[in-house]
Amino acid sequence: MVSSPSADLLITALDVFPAEAAVLASDGTILYTNDQWRAFGLENGLVGEDAAMIDENYLSVTTGADEAPAQEAADGVEKVLANEQAQFTLEYPCHSPSERRWFLMTVQGFEYQGNRFAVMGHLNITSRKLAELEVHQQNTYLEGLHRAVKDLLQTDSQEEAAELAIQYLDRILDFPIVGLWLYDDARNALTPAAASEQSDALLGTIPTYQEGEGLSWEVFTTKESRVIDDLTDVPERYNPETPLRSELVLPLGEYGVLNIAATEPNSFDETDVTLAEIWAGTVTQVLARVDREAQLRERERELTRERDRLEEFAGLVSHDLRNPLNIATGHLELAGEDCESDHLETAARALTRMERLIEDMLVLSRQGEVVGSRDAIHLPSLVEDCWAAVETGAASLTVTTDGTVVADESRLQQVFENLFRNAIEHGGPSVSITVGDLANGSGFFVADDGDGIPDAEREDVFQAGYSTTAEGTGFGLKIVHDIVTGHGWEMSITDSTEGGARFEITDVEFLEM
Repeated sequence: MVSSPSADLLITALDVFPAEAAVLASDGTILYTNDQWRAFGLENGLVGEDAAMIDENYLSVTTGADEAPAQEAADGVEKVLANEQAQFTLEYPCHSPSERRWFLMTVQGFEYQGNRFAVMGHLNITSRKLAELEVHQQNTYLEGLHRAVKDLLQTDSQEEAAELAIQYLDRILDFPIVGLWLYDDARNALTPAAASEQSDALLGTIPTYQEGEGLSWEVFTTKESRVIDDLTDVPERYNPETPLRSELVLPLGEYGVLNIAATEPNSFDETDVTLAEIWAGTVTQVLARVDREAQLRERERELTRERDRLEEFAGLVSHDLRNPLNIATGHLELAGEDCESDHLETAARALTRMERLIEDMLVLSRQGEVVGSRDAIHLPSLVEDCWAAVETGAASLTVTTDGTVVADESRLQQVFENLFRNAIEHGGPSVSITVGDLANGSGFFVADDGDGIPDAEREDVFQAGYSTTAEGTGFGLKIVHDIVTGHGWEMSITDSTEGGARFEITDVEFLEM
């Protein structure tokens, strides 16, 4: 090249340029390379002037190469030199035996003194590509975690949950040697519930850990994870001849342990440990949910059996009592036509109480049923309907609520009717009753101005058979309490502002209307 101040300036500028740069003639011959180009050549096995590659043909070096990016680069450079396009760019990998590398190649054509040339640069973009790959891998983990958690939430057995947990570790997190053990209370042992294919192939029979055996039992007992960089340094390992060298042992609460292993020492970094612990926590929560649901299903089966027995009993009692009761009522009416006597009125009240006892017994026998479908219930309308269904005499009702709740309408109707009857029976025929919202918005109350309920008796009034009047059946408030708790609500008794009884029902869901 001609030495001149402008040429020296150009050479200096190219040498400080932070990329490997070269100038190509129209046939692809390399006319000039900068210091970065030559340094890269020396670092990758070229010697002396060969590192500069001056007078070599770039197209000859790249054309016909086996790697797809090299052929793509040759095609792009050739088109720029042929003036078929002004510029060409390409991101490509260029890995060495010791590191992964990526470069951005940019080729810009130009004309000089009637001839076609190109300036080419190769910029190292490894840091950016590694960051992109890390983000991509994290997104892959998160997407896989989302799918896995969604699948886990559909499981209804701990064994199925264990299989899905292992599949996620193997296929998404790329931990090929994994196993999960569940605690067997009857055997007091950790029994294998699921293992990856490579675990089965490598270890053969997956062991059962008895009390005190190996690292797995230790972690299950202490509930603290263990990170083992080299199992040969751990004398308490279960199998002294194990082919495994690294291991993560993670507790799954009271349900078992999760083991992740590798055949090379020091295989797990902090990221691996963090991901494994997050997944172990997720699996523990799923196992707990499955356990709770299994207990609930068993409880529902017990309630169903109990309800069936109660219904059978109540039906028999109802039938056996109603027949003679109907006969007695009929004869009592006939006797009333023949004569007048205070004894007949007393007998009529007793028969009426027996009828109520039978009805309450039938209601109680069905209280084990799950609360039925829930709808939006306008409280003032329901309360007025309930008041009309009860013999109220001179009693009065004030409704201060305008709330709408989500409830089983027929069951909630039983609540109000029984509370109204209770207030009239204990507060007298002219008792005043108020239904309103609680001040904190958590529910509603039913209050009266009667004599109230002493503190010492408030825990007893919800027991079956408890009554302080001769006319009461002792079942009314028991029915109320069962319906309230069946909705998931809470119920308590306090004093009304007039000194009577106030029943407060809380944890009620109100709708904004």
